[in-house]
Amino acid sequence: MDLRKNLAPFAESVGAKYRILPSFIMAVAYLETGNGTSTLCNDANNLFSIKGQFEGKSVTLPTNEYYSGSMHRVNAQFKKYPTFRESCIDFCELIKNGVSWNHQIYSNAVIGKTNFFDVAVLFGKTPYMTDPAYSSKLVAVYKSYRLDEFDTVNTSGYDGHSVVEYLQSIHQDASFTNRARLATKYGIRNYSGTAAQNNQLLQKLRGH
Repeated sequence: MDLRKNLAPFAESVGAKYRILPSFIMAVAYLETGNGTSTLCNDANNLFSIKGQFEGKSVTLPTNEYYSGSMHRVNAQFKKYPTFRESCIDFCELIKNGVSWNHQIYSNAVIGKTNFFDVAVLFGKTPYMTDPAYSSKLVAVYKSYRLDEFDTVNTSGYDGHSVVEYLQSIHQDASFTNRARLATKYGIRNYSGTAAQNNQLLQKLRGH
């Protein structure tokens, strides 16, 4: 399972829609699935260990929970998704809408943030997980797999027409060299910085 290849398109496009850093989405998925090797990932397309049912479907698997200061092995019901796309959207919906007793509990930590390290620390303080070392593990995954290269999602709210200003608004390198690298990544050939190419690149970065 090449998690990077299979998840990246959804992390980037869905991240742009919800104003969530793709690197964060991918880091959580890497950590929760053991880089795509978990049974939950391969049998249920569940990348984020979200419990419950999805359209009536689920799988029951053992999982580690931390409470009373120690780890316990328990069985839990997890959602089963048709593809990674639904898993990614469902995760972002959870981040956006929170839980019944606090609808902002995840969104305040994640949505609109442009610095991965800030997000990791803030998210680690939420009840999404019970592992006290979750934040440091997210950072380790981020660094190990160089997930920073996916952070071209527009979390700043910029809605103009300049690709340079767009990149600057999300605190990314707007130099010609980096734009050429991004153009190659998104299949734009022979990038020379023309208006047409820049517009095409801008649309790609926005997930269109």
